[in-house]
Amino acid sequence: MKFEVSDLLFAGFPKYAMRDLSKEYGIEFFYEFGKDYYWDNEVAAWGKRSLSIHGPCVAVNLADKSHKNYAKIFAKTFAYAKKIKAGFVVVHTNEGWSGEREQVQNLVIRRLRNVLELGEQYGVQVLIENVGLRPKQSLLFDLPEFMALLDVFPQAGVLLDTGHAHVNGWDIPAVIKTLGKRLVACHLHDNSGQGDEHLPIGQGSIAWEAYFKAIKKHAPKSIQVLEYCRGFESAAGLEQHIEELKTQYNL
Repeated sequence: MKFEVSDLLFAGFPKYAMRDLSKEYGIEFFYEFGKDYYWDNEVAAWGKRSLSIHGPCVAVNLADKSHKNYAKIFAKTFAYAKKIKAGFVVVHTNEGWSGEREQVQNLVIRRLRNVLELGEQYGVQVLIENVGLRPKQSLLFDLPEFMALLDVFPQAGVLLDTGHAHVNGWDIPAVIKTLGKRLVACHLHDNSGQGDEHLPIGQGSIAWEAYFKAIKKHAPKSIQVLEYCRGFESAAGLEQHIEELKTQYNL
């Protein structure tokens, strides 16, 4: 099973800590939070390993009609992804939203179509992530709507965010079974079911035994991206954690 690490974990201290991460593990990074010259230096320092990019989620909200420059921002992201040969770019359907639900959904669908066409032009694989939290009233595409959205875009891959799914009450193993080989990657993080805490695996209430069993059976080639925001202050500690996961869940 292949693992990547999100640079979200290293937001609280210098990102150079990621340079110590074994090249066995890939890195997913938030491209929008740095200039190209900065990422050029980091990518070079990380060495030869698998890379992926988290698409813009602050500068762009596809559900906000005032964000009219979304295509330009995504084009820049895809250009950089092509440059570094990133395995994929993660795209959110929305951040916060307001208005009539169906109208906002249709706006997102129109814009996603443009984003996916841009990704194809740049030769970049685009993954649609399940986002939004019911407690915060930001859930625009609940499970049936999310699955219907994926039917609209069969050319897109899928990234399943375990934390978002858990907060929204989704049956995660059943979702994995339904998605099957279309599931390209997953964001792994834990929570109590009440909020998007991005805790390390085992510190919340997600049933990880059932999760990994479903992954091994239905999407064994999917990339497991640890998207923690706390819990480790060094690459060595994180690597030990991953090895413990492999042993505990027979990965």
